[in-house]
Amino acid sequence: MLSQTHYPKSKFIGFVDGIGWYVRKGDLKRMVSAYEDVFTFHEDELRRFIELIKNVIK
Repeated sequence: MLSQTHYPKSKFIGFVDGIGWYVRKGDLKRMVSAYEDVFTFHEDELRRFIELIKNVIK
């Protein structure tokens, strides 16, 4: 993955939003594969993101 080559100490996190991704599944799959983790803006997902940030900062 290019991003890991150029930024080996970085974490690449993605956020997706909107129903449009439901009909563009091929694009979503390709985009999501570029990230280590992907979140939505749903309340549960935002809590999961906050926990990830806390663990990374430790």
